[in-house]
Amino acid sequence: MPHIVIKLISGPSQEQLKKAAEQIVEVVEKTLGKPKKYTSVSVEEYSFGEWPGVYDEFVKDKPNVIRKPEYTNPKTFT
Repeated sequence: MPHIVIKLISGPSQEQLKKAAEQIVEVVEKTLGKPKKYTSVSVEEYSFGEWPGVYDEFVKDKPNVIRKPEYTNPKTFT
């Protein structure tokens, strides 16, 4: 069933990440009708310097990114 991957720059605590994952699972259940017991969430943390590569590989010009960020320069976030 659904597996959600969160890619982000390192920083949030494990508690914050777990809380975010639980809230995401709730939204998936509520909006997509997928029971919580079938949904998994993983986290991939990157350094600030690694982020441009993540952006280029997984975000920039990708048709499956249905909510685009409001920046186009991943080095300055502008």
